[in-house]
Amino acid sequence: MNYASMLKSGIERNKISLMQVSFRLAKKDLCIDKAVLSKLQNGKLPPAKDEVNIALAEILGLDAIRFRLAAVRETIPEELIKLIKEAG
Repeated sequence: MNYASMLKSGIERNKISLMQVSFRLAKKDLCIDKAVLSKLQNGKLPPAKDEVNIALAEILGLDAIRFRLAAVRETIPEELIKLIKEAG
């Protein structure tokens, strides 16, 4: 499952509004507007930075490792992924 799908699924499963997610992020000193959250869950923006993803996973009860890895897979250039696999 990709990053946007995981995020959207977590929001739907928790029956939580984007505004509520935004407020909960603000309690963790992370200012993410509901419009940005909407674009993240619809795949219109690249995944958020790791600090935000950790908080989102906690708020939404997502598997933090899988969620963060989904974000990394979508942000690391394909050629770098190949180099990592070759070095591994």
